[in-house]
Amino acid sequence: MATKKIEDGIRSYLDSLGVSEKPVVDREAVKALKAQIKGESDAIAKLRLLAALEDEEAGRVPDTAGEKALFVTEAKAWADAEGIPVSAFQALHVPDDVLKEAGFEVTGVGRAVPAGARSPKGTRAPSIPFEDVTAAAKKLGSGWKLSDLAAVLDRDTTTVRNYASKLVSEGVIVVVGDDPKHDGRGRAPKIYAIK
Repeated sequence: MATKKIEDGIRSYLDSLGVSEKPVVDREAVKALKAQIKGESDAIAKLRLLAALEDEEAGRVPDTAGEKALFVTEAKAWADAEGIPVSAFQALHVPDDVLKEAGFEVTGVGRAVPAGARSPKGTRAPSIPFEDVTAAAKKLGSGWKLSDLAAVLDRDTTTVRNYASKLVSEGVIVVVGDDPKHDGRGRAPKIYAIK
């Protein structure tokens, strides 16, 4: 396989890391199907269009099996030729099991990415399911700050603030008040508790 194709395949796999595995809805296809349904007079054809619309609205999960397969078969030889260590792949959050499958020797945790640093292409950490956030908040109980929840979820405080707002609006937690121990500059952090 040509080096350009290998690089493109490896790039494609790396770009797919951290991408949501939620189904993607093709809004244009949904819009087109709705227009077809509106204009269709035959009942059987309308049934088929409605079934197609239902499938399209459910969305499709992007299939990355091909990219992963190419990565597994070609990445080790390519990385050796380019002088790229396994730790570089680990820094981009390539799972250790995939690296091992590709033939890399994985002996521990690679270089850590500094907190708050973004990986290339501005990718984000995958979102945390709301029920996991709820469980983490319940585990903390009462008298915790956003920084405590951020530490449990391994996210920065700014991101956790969004989760906390949703927890408050859903009635899972309440704001108890400001931190009475705060004596630094700026506003005192809020204290939260399970409802």
